Amino acid sequence: GSFMHFVLAAVLIFAVALTIGVQVVKYSNSTQIGTVSACVPASEQALLSGATPTTAEAPAAKAGLQPGDQVTSFGGVAVSNWTQLQNAILKVKPGTPVTLTVLRDGRPLTLHTELAEVKGHGSFFGIGQVATTVYQGQNPINAVKDVGSGFSQVFTGSVHALGALPAAVPSLFNQDRACTAAGNVSSVVGAARDTGQEVASNQGWQAKVEFVLLLIASLNIFVGVLNLLPLLPMDGGHIAVVIWERIKYWIYRLRGRPDPGLVDYRKLIPLSFAVFLLLVIFGTLLIAADIVNPVTIG
Repeated sequence: GSFMHFVLAAVLIFAVALTIGVQVVKYSNSTQIGTVSACVPASEQALLSGATPTTAEAPAAKAGLQPGDQVTSFGGVAVSNWTQLQNAILKVKPGTPVTLTVLRDGRPLTLHTELAEVKGHGSFFGIGQVATTVYQGQNPINAVKDVGSGFSQVFTGSVHALGALPAAVPSLFNQDRACTAAGNVSSVVGAARDTGQEVASNQGWQAKVEFVLLLIASLNIFVGVLNLLPLLPMDGGHIAVVIWERIKYWIYRLRGRPDPGLVDYRKLIPLSFAVFLLLVIFGTLLIAADIVNPVTIG
């Protein structure tokens, strides 16, 4: 089961790289805001990888900054390009009140906030540049490389997501869900809503098709990883039972005793039922959270 999930994901990633191509992002050096972060990253590594943020709201979001705003001054320093804006942000110490001026729909607007701190990075404001995305088609060799890198990233992310599931449950219905571990997990309801948002967006057909296909690939990898957990009734549980049977056989053989035989699965039915019930309960909670307390892709 897991093997077929992984094969399907690899085929989809390969097809996307070979036909649509990979995204090449070009950033504008203007002070116009492209994105506004909702939360503060826990560390510089989390900032670069997009990992689970802290529960703190990002300063830019607190200030009411919006995509499309053009920053004209920050902390009393006039800025005319992105480099100057970044330097002005890093000069302000975390926790220090700061005032910035922006142009919104051609009208000046003064906003106020306090910068946060990201360990290893320094002051954090929570904004991103305006970006233009183009697609570059790949040859078969590079497409295979993209499968390796893409599969590795999603596989690692899936393992981290599974490890974060226990911590995510208490925050599923919190108002700040997006800024917790619960913001990184979603049900079929959330996946369907995000797909609908992407398809209804103003982006080109390449971005929409790529999003849908890579989402399917990511879901297959996640399900494949989940299915490998050494718990019955999942495939990983059956593999664990077979390994245990072989270990017992080797031990008995070393002691000169007869083969103890196969594991009696009837004795494992209560464990299988408990795991199945746990998955049903968590799945129900996740669906309910995605309905009443959704996290969207924006």
